[in-house]
Amino acid sequence: MKFCNDTVMAFDAPRRVFGPGETLTFDDAYRLAHLPLVAPGHAEIIAGKDGTDYRNGRYDTPRHSLVVPIDAQALGRSDTFQAFEAELRSFSFSDKIAWQLGRERAGKLHATIVGGLSEPDIARCVQAVTVALAPLGALALRLGGPFLGRINTGRIYLPVYPCCHHDEDVFGLVQQACGARQTRFHVVGLYHFAAALTAAETTDLAGLAERWRRRVLAELPVTSLAVMATNDDLALSGRIVATIPVSGE
Repeated sequence: MKFCNDTVMAFDAPRRVFGPGETLTFDDAYRLAHLPLVAPGHAEIIAGKDGTDYRNGRYDTPRHSLVVPIDAQALGRSDTFQAFEAELRSFSFSDKIAWQLGRERAGKLHATIVGGLSEPDIARCVQAVTVALAPLGALALRLGGPFLGRINTGRIYLPVYPCCHHDEDVFGLVQQACGARQTRFHVVGLYHFAAALTAAETTDLAGLAERWRRRVLAELPVTSLAVMATNDDLALSGRIVATIPVSGE
């Protein structure tokens, strides 16, 4: 099975690269949507903001997205992932990672394929994806080494490299079927910082990210896509409202 690589995927432009003396601090997006759930009571929390429906990291009206679920147990069985996480835990900054939150989210891990689905669009999207998946057969993805982005700066992501069909990103084909923009960008938010880093800690994190960025941490089968509803951006309230099986043939 052939997988997309960095020449196909769009990870380089939004990747955060830290220079000497720089520190990892929280941007407004993280302070509004994530920090209230990661570290309730933190002094930098943005509890609400005009023009948004966030209140302490949650919102009343659920949001729906087409996602690919990620099997946390299968990821955890990967020897390469285990080696990466062991190194991550070896640094002093790992004490600032909300590990318990990660355990709470283990059953909700996913990469978003199409966000912002309106409820009337869900049935149409499910049907379009079902048709688009039919000729593709078995699917899989690779999870790469850590991705630090320019948005939501308190999160460590794993980039998703989907398999190809006739040299096309299969998730891009799904986006196209739904009438959505082909992003070439799919990530799994895995770790969350509860406190900003010092310059020395940031240097350690940047070095870790650079050492591991070209590695494949795990290769996992894609058995289904799903429509997820959630009332928070960490999907702590996430629930599956539709499942679209992937053919294994």
